[in-house]
Amino acid sequence: MNSRLRTALLTVAAALHGACANVPVTAPEDLSIRTNMVSPRYSSINASVLREDGGFDHTFAASLDKQVDTLTRLESRYTYRLDDDETLRIGDTVSTSGMWGTAVRYGGLQFGTYFEPRRDIVISDRLATSGTAVLPSAADALFASVRRDQTLFARQALSVDGALSIPGPNTVSFVARDAFGRSDTFTAPIIENIRLVEPGCNDFSLGLGKVRRDYAVKSNDYGPMFANATVTCGGPFGLTIEGHGEYLADEVTAFGIGVARRLGALGTASVAIASSRAEAGSGSLTRIGFDHENSLFNFKVRSLKQSRAFRDLGDVATEHPIMSRDLASVGVKISENSSLALAYATQVTWDDERINLISLSQRTNIGHASLSMTAGHSLEDNFGSSVFISYKRPFAPPPRRADSDIDEVELAP
Repeated sequence: MNSRLRTALLTVAAALHGACANVPVTAPEDLSIRTNMVSPRYSSINASVLREDGGFDHTFAASLDKQVDTLTRLESRYTYRLDDDETLRIGDTVSTSGMWGTAVRYGGLQFGTYFEPRRDIVISDRLATSGTAVLPSAADALFASVRRDQTLFARQALSVDGALSIPGPNTVSFVARDAFGRSDTFTAPIIENIRLVEPGCNDFSLGLGKVRRDYAVKSNDYGPMFANATVTCGGPFGLTIEGHGEYLADEVTAFGIGVARRLGALGTASVAIASSRAEAGSGSLTRIGFDHENSLFNFKVRSLKQSRAFRDLGDVATEHPIMSRDLASVGVKISENSSLALAYATQVTWDDERINLISLSQRTNIGHASLSMTAGHSLEDNFGSSVFISYKRPFAPPPRRADSDIDEVELAP
């Protein structure tokens, strides 16, 4: 397709966005159009038809980049709410990952009462990935900022652009970039909260389909058969018990159980164990965690150990997987207007590649403004230390931009 037609398609998308944003229309109130990143080179458009019992979503991208197709389908999904709790999705979606598993994009069926990905999972419809569409975590971004190879980011043809910042307790901000130069900014928790549920087994998600491959590069590239299940129950003695399993045809099968319990004012503890079978053999994983939070102090820690043969969906093809990964976050409220945050992360792979990171940040509110300072250090020989200082002050309400990065328009009579 020639460049003139490419330009015309982008112009039509931008014109449609501008028309919807500025011209009164009469249309069914359950129809919405959203444009994302309207620019001369890239734009994604989402059309949604919503009903009381569900709706249909279709998202595609238009690009002037000759390395990719002019029009690329990103996601198509139909959602139907069976009752107040249970929901059925047909089409493209993201799998649940439980306490220890891996989230992936896939196309097929998803049924359950709880589909929300962990908040530390990095999800973007802007960024293209290579191979199986495994979604990395914020902790993966920490290590990718130091070592650009042998990480989940690298295997997905992603990179962390520039240095990370720690804007607050258990929070990391970074810019991720794909192989085509497109970027997206993320602010996510380094460590996800331990999730507790009420008594009963009313919290579950079941998925079956085929994994996405080369997301945002090809429209309809699907890989082998995929299945996953996460069932979380509230048990006796205040226990939360979770079972999670993952299956990718001819590559890996993994299953594990997690248990969590609140220990009064002391905090919340959790432990998970899992086993896997893949071409590398049978392996095992152990993960423990502890959270404590009060009005002045919060502390989170996670420690993961796995055998050399353990594999999940994110490292099936890895020759030297992770042997151990430890994460810790501490937040202290110094005063009403000042807080201090400390983050520590260390990872060792089975070929003895070690990464150690530590970051300290302080944030102070000064009237309507805020002053932040972040100092980071890596024990890697080729990385070193970094210091960032930022000052933010709003002078006036920001003007509305006609070509904002994210605009959502409801078409109503």
